[in-house]
Amino acid sequence: MSSCTSDLTFGPSVSAHCRGGFDFTIKFEDIVLSLLPSSVFVVLAIARISYLFRAEPVTRGLWYRQLVKVVFATAYTALHLAVLILGTQLENETQLSTAARSLAFVSSVLILPLTILEDGRSKRPSFLLGVYLFFSALFDVVQTRTRWLVSVDDFDHVVLARLYTAAVAAKVVLLLLESQRKPTHANRSPEETSGPFGLVIYRWLGPLFFKGYRNVLSLNGLERLDEHIATDGLHEKLSARLPSGQEKRNMPRFTLAKALARTLLGPLLLSTLPRLCLVGFRFCQPFLVHSVLDYMEHYTDEDPAFKNAGYGFIGAAVFIFFGVAVSTALYWYCHERFISMTRGGLVAVIYERLIQLRTVDLNDSAAVTLMSTDIERIRFGLLNLHEFWAVPIEVALASWLLYNQLGVAFVAPLVVVICSVACSSVLNRYTGPRQKLWMERIQTRVAETAHMLSNMKQLKISALAQPVEESIQQLRENELQAAAKFRRLYVSNMAFGFAPMAICPVITFAITGRNLDTGTIFTSLAYLVLLANPLGDLFGEIPYLLAAFTSLDRIQEFLSKEGQSHHRHFAPPGSSSSSDSSGPKKSISPYISIDKANIGWTKDSLVFQDTTIHIQAASLTMLVGPVGSGKSTLCKALLAEIPFTDAPVQIGTAEHQFKAAFCDQAPYINNNSIRDNIIGPTPFDETRYREAVKASMLEQDLKTLPKGDGTVVGSGGVTLSGGQKQRIAIARALYQPAANFYVFDDSLSGLDADTELEVFTRVFGPDGILRRRKATVVLATHSVKHLPQADNIVVLGADSTVRYEGNYAGLIAAGIREHNEHHHPRKSKSDVIETITVKRAFQQDEEILEEVIQEDMELPSKEEYTAISDVEVPLPNNNSSFLSDKDRMTGDSTVYRYYLASLGKMSIIAFTIFGIGWGFFYNFGYIWLRFWSRDTSETNSRSFYLGIYGVWQFGGLASIILCYWTSYTMMAKISGSRLHRSALRSVIHAPLSFSTATDIGVITNLFSQDMTLIDNELPVAVTNLALDICNALGIAAVIATSSPYLAISYPVLMVVLYLVQKFYLRTARQLRLLDLEAKSPLYTHFLDTAKGLATIRAFGWKDDSTRAAFNKLDASQKPAYLLAMVQRWLLFVLLCIVAVLAILVVTLATQTTSQSTGFTGASLVSLMTFGDILNYIIRWWTQLETSIGAVTRLKALNDKVLPESFGDETQPVAPEWPARGVIEIEDVSASYGNKHTPDHLQPSLEQEKASNLVLANLSLSIGAGEKVAICGRSGSFRSGKSSLILLLLRMLDPLPSSSKNILVDGVRLHSISRAAVRNSVIAMSQDPVFLPGEISLKGQLDPFNVSTAAESHAVLHLVGLGNLAITEFGLDEILHPESLSGGQKQLFNLARTILRARARSRDQGGILLLDEVSASVDEQTEKTMLRIIMDEFESYTIIMVSHRLEMVMDFDTVLVMDRGRLMERGRPKVLAADERTQFGQLCIAGSLGRT
Repeated sequence: MSSCTSDLTFGPSVSAHCRGGFDFTIKFEDIVLSLLPSSVFVVLAIARISYLFRAEPVTRGLWYRQLVKVVFATAYTALHLAVLILGTQLENETQLSTAARSLAFVSSVLILPLTILEDGRSKRPSFLLGVYLFFSALFDVVQTRTRWLVSVDDFDHVVLARLYTAAVAAKVVLLLLESQRKPTHANRSPEETSGPFGLVIYRWLGPLFFKGYRNVLSLNGLERLDEHIATDGLHEKLSARLPSGQEKRNMPRFTLAKALARTLLGPLLLSTLPRLCLVGFRFCQPFLVHSVLDYMEHYTDEDPAFKNAGYGFIGAAVFIFFGVAVSTALYWYCHERFISMTRGGLVAVIYERLIQLRTVDLNDSAAVTLMSTDIERIRFGLLNLHEFWAVPIEVALASWLLYNQLGVAFVAPLVVVICSVACSSVLNRYTGPRQKLWMERIQTRVAETAHMLSNMKQLKISALAQPVEESIQQLRENELQAAAKFRRLYVSNMAFGFAPMAICPVITFAITGRNLDTGTIFTSLAYLVLLANPLGDLFGEIPYLLAAFTSLDRIQEFLSKEGQSHHRHFAPPGSSSSSDSSGPKKSISPYISIDKANIGWTKDSLVFQDTTIHIQAASLTMLVGPVGSGKSTLCKALLAEIPFTDAPVQIGTAEHQFKAAFCDQAPYINNNSIRDNIIGPTPFDETRYREAVKASMLEQDLKTLPKGDGTVVGSGGVTLSGGQKQRIAIARALYQPAANFYVFDDSLSGLDADTELEVFTRVFGPDGILRRRKATVVLATHSVKHLPQADNIVVLGADSTVRYEGNYAGLIAAGIREHNEHHHPRKSKSDVIETITVKRAFQQDEEILEEVIQEDMELPSKEEYTAISDVEVPLPNNNSSFLSDKDRMTGDSTVYRYYLASLGKMSIIAFTIFGIGWGFFYNFGYIWLRFWSRDTSETNSRSFYLGIYGVWQFGGLASIILCYWTSYTMMAKISGSRLHRSALRSVIHAPLSFSTATDIGVITNLFSQDMTLIDNELPVAVTNLALDICNALGIAAVIATSSPYLAISYPVLMVVLYLVQKFYLRTARQLRLLDLEAKSPLYTHFLDTAKGLATIRAFGWKDDSTRAAFNKLDASQKPAYLLAMVQRWLLFVLLCIVAVLAILVVTLATQTTSQSTGFTGASLVSLMTFGDILNYIIRWWTQLETSIGAVTRLKALNDKVLPESFGDETQPVAPEWPARGVIEIEDVSASYGNKHTPDHLQPSLEQEKASNLVLANLSLSIGAGEKVAICGRSGSFRSGKSSLILLLLRMLDPLPSSSKNILVDGVRLHSISRAAVRNSVIAMSQDPVFLPGEISLKGQLDPFNVSTAAESHAVLHLVGLGNLAITEFGLDEILHPESLSGGQKQLFNLARTILRARARSRDQGGILLLDEVSASVDEQTEKTMLRIIMDEFESYTIIMVSHRLEMVMDFDTVLVMDRGRLMERGRPKVLAADERTQFGQLCIAGSLGRT
């Protein structure tokens, strides 16, 4: 036992005359450093061993590592046994020491079984062992030192000290062994197999850093997510805590926030302990400052205790500053996991609600905006969530300490803080509404942009690209105006946040009555820093937290929307009307009825009233009626897609036997291969697949494609014609396994007569596939010639009433002629079969024979189909960065110059001046306080020093506020507008091949998430990074004033920082790009789901679609989570560097005698904030790196996506060109890939060899005013009909060898700019398009504003849409396109086309191009449209693509095209009269006969 009497006391320190006065008492060490940790460990170890003993083995570690652990654990136990035995034999040893050694021995005994069990039954190294061994090793080092100090001249105590030393060494080896990460398995990430120290210091990121430094990272190459962050589990937990059913529609405010908090309570609270530790370490810093300054003022060489105290201060600096680094690292690790879980859970419930929404509530971009922009707002707002409880604790502690230092003067900063809080609270009342307005405008712009992207082809055909560009840019300007209102409020709020930091020191020093010496000034300043700086940061975070809750409210509002109403009543199981006619393995065909039902989209706007319809089992029911009669509404009512129905649809089949298939009027096609679009998420069945492909007439098309059914069709099927989309949708319905109820909504409208007859015969005919399946079928159609084949016919009137229901004979007997007067030969089923036979008799040409798909036509062999099904289907082009591998790794340095160029010179100059002012004024205050503290002679008065100090403080405050104002209100608005305009122009002016090759989700991502980053995070990152760098440079200068030796270390520090950032940046940059790119497939999936929701639900694919969404969400989470973690690793490294600097300052201050206490105090106070400044520098730098990635992608879009126009397109044309409309085409070939196409869109050589020409050696002459119709088999991937229209509009470029061979009115087409061609040549697309935003009826009708209100009003009455504007004043009303039916939209499209022509001159000629303009209207409307066109465009050359042959009979010329070649030309009536011609055979197939 020690001879020091103080060892018998608790201490904790010994007396000044015992062991140099620098040690703990033995009693304190026995209790605090031995008994306490051992007791806790024993209790926890017994519980852990019990748990592991019952657990199943999950892994097997390396056997040699296990052996070494066992050896050292055994040795450690033996050493503690020796210590216990020897300690009991020593004289004067207290019972407390014996108890401490006994409990330590028990702990050592438990280590052995615990390490063995943890090795085999835990996925990661033991947290319990790791933490215990680490802290107990530190405590044992202290006790070992004490044992050596008391062992002087005592052999037994020397032996005991040696045993203590050996035990510490064994414990350190055990600690190192337990810290090793377990071997990584395929189904576990390195994070899941890492121990506590590997997690704290982010050691598990090591392999990722090395991989990213040496190679290009890919999404598939990243390690899988920790299972706790996976979407499935998060969705299940969050959904369980949200209200269900009717309660969900009336959720009180903050219900979602509370459910989220309850779901993630564990991860949320996990961050609180390290955050509390961080508070403790931060408040140790001012004590260290005070103690070191006091030590320096009273230091004397005569007292040896001062030397030991100096060593103690160095140790304290190590403990405090590395404690800050470790607690910060652990805090951010836990909190970033919480943030990632928040995103995963919220996006999952958003998608779940999206797939349950009523069709009427669908908004294509609403869910996308919520899961992108709103989620980013939430992530950003919750990033500093814990500061809102930690900062008040820090403020309270700082106030108490300041009171002890300065007395009642501590009230002054509190008054300043309270005033700032009050003013900030007033401003925060307006934050939510302004944030909501901003988000709504973002949602509107994104919705219209997505709509524009999906209709780019039609916009260019209609010459609306420029008006749409201006309209969307105006939406962007409106959005930036709303953002400016929010930002002005934010900067004003920040002014009140920074005010305490500047004002508190001045006022506090002014009113204090105590003497302000060096220690008092800098210790008080340290407390003021801890009080004011966190408050300033907190005030800056309040608007973002409020914005986060606003976004949570928006998501809750979305989740509260009413779900799909299941207005269907199924028969009880076993009572199906047809159950007796089918075996247990066959489909049960349902009997369906609607009895006296009122059906509509809302209760107040009914489409059908008191409607009764009966659909027999295993029958074909056809719905016919004029445009707007409600056919589509009735189809969707049968599928429970109509929100309001007061009488349920009665289905005579049990629910588990009911399986529907649906073909929507606008086919649902996603950006996948043809095969994937057909089979969907269902397993591949070769027989059923071949049957569906054959029946839908797709096999010949697949043979012409290089990749067959593996061909990717583009977003929305942009590479397909309307007929091709419809036939793929038909094939999907036919492929649906076990389907027994089929609904086809106008699925034959896009097919030519030949293809229509073949498809109808194979699918719906007497021997058709659905007849053989005995399925119940509903077909809505305008094609009344097929009515004789129907079992039941439902005729709807223009007022949506059922005018007739029954068979065909009854329809004729009832005298209802409106829907069959146009198909003069009323043929029976045998007549139709005979017609097909006659048609085949004339097929002598082998090429034509291949084109017409016969019943016994040779299909691809089983081996061919198997090969196609086994090949890996290429994914769409989702490389949304457009960057090379080199740029992905090393970055594009020019992007910063590109971004700076978008900011404006004057704003950059002002921003720079204010930033430098902030760095100077804020930090020079420390130097001024040093001069004040050294003025012991009081040469100048306190008011002199205080006044000048106030100038520095208020100068800094003004500089920082003006810097924020310049950045947020000027730079952000200018750059946001310019970058958006540049990107929008690049997309709109890109070639058509770009639209077909690039996923719409990729581009939507650019205009959604990337613009959000540019608007929200990029200005914040740029401003704060610049300010913090200026501040850090000032702090570095202040720190250097404490010692010239410290300044010498700066070059070494700069080299270290450079190497760290170089190592970090390659990986972080690639993760940033992967983060942005991985979200594009998720965006696409959300958009596709919104567009095809009715189809997805009808097929019963909700679960499959949800699973696919969750998989894409998990994929997008990987780079986002890893990026956050590598950023926190960098912060940890920088805080360690700060710790080294602090240790150097304390070492130089305590071990040298030439240091100034004033400069040392200023340096230590600066170091307190230096760590936080570096923290924020890394935060803003990493945020800059993330958000500047958005600018990188936009720049790459501008650089890599070449515009469709070229420099040689400069020939001017007269305003009246083409006045005559003469067209000469000589030997022209064209392909969608040629030398003008960007390299990444070029077809491969194999594709070119596969004759990938859409037009081949075309020669054609069209005279002035000639009316030309183009016909051919619809749906052929290379028929060439629409390609000729695109060629004349310069949307399709001819091959270079024939680019000069197209003349229009004697002018070579290739020499005229594309915009001039499309503005001069009038064209009307198959799909009507409208300008985005809230545009007036006049603005939609006359986007170029070239006509008067009277002229616009007259055109509307001409096409039968006069009800849209009863008077001319009605033209100023906002037009909502969704309120128009499909036929009305096309009539509006025609009205716009007529108005363009009238603006030129009614007597002047020109060219009119029509591409399947009547595909979606009934025959009567079609005739009306044709009559109006012939009257209005009498002097024009008209070229019309049409599959409805009755429309072309009055044309001058008909062209029959096939495979890009002109097969036949002549007068329509002459060719129709000759059954040997292709056109004649098309007429026979269309039941037109000879005319």
